Amino acid sequence: VYICGIGGSDYISKEDLKAGAFREECNAKETRVQAASDAFTTMSSMYKKNGELEKVQACMRPCPPDAMPYMGSIPDIEGAYINAGHNCWGIAWAPGAGKAMAELVLEGSCKCMDLSPFDPARFTPASKRGGRGRKRNGESVGEQW
Repeated sequence: VYICGIGGSDYISKEDLKAGAFREECNAKETRVQAASDAFTTMSSMYKKNGELEKVQACMRPCPPDAMPYMGSIPDIEGAYINAGHNCWGIAWAPGAGKAMAELVLEGSCKCMDLSPFDPARFTPASKRGGRGRKRNGESVGEQW
C-alpha cells in the first residue's frame, strides 16, 4: 500500500533550490511518517494488527503555483510535450494523465479530458508567448541553430 503524507511540507525558496537544497539528500520527517502510519491504522484493521512500514522515503514534490499539473504541448517547440507537477498525486493520477498525454501525442488532441486547465503556458503572459527565436523572460536572445 502506498501512503502519501499530505500537508505540512516545508516551503523551499527559489534561492535555496538554486543553491542546491535537497539535491543529494531529502529525508522524511519522522513526525510526518508517524502521522501517516497512525492515520492508516484507523482505516485498515489488518494494518493495525499486522502492518509495518517496509520503506520510508521523501522527495521533492513538484507543484506549480496553482497546484495543478502541467500537461500538454510545449509552446513553440514542435513535438515536445510535458506531463509534470502532479505534486503528491502523481502515482494516483498516472493512468489518467498517461492516457490523456498518449491521446495528445498520438492523435493530436486529447479526447478523454479537457487539458486546457493544465496548459503549460498558463503562467506565461500572452505578450511573451510565441514568436521566432529563443526567449529569456520573454526577451529575444537570438535564433537557436
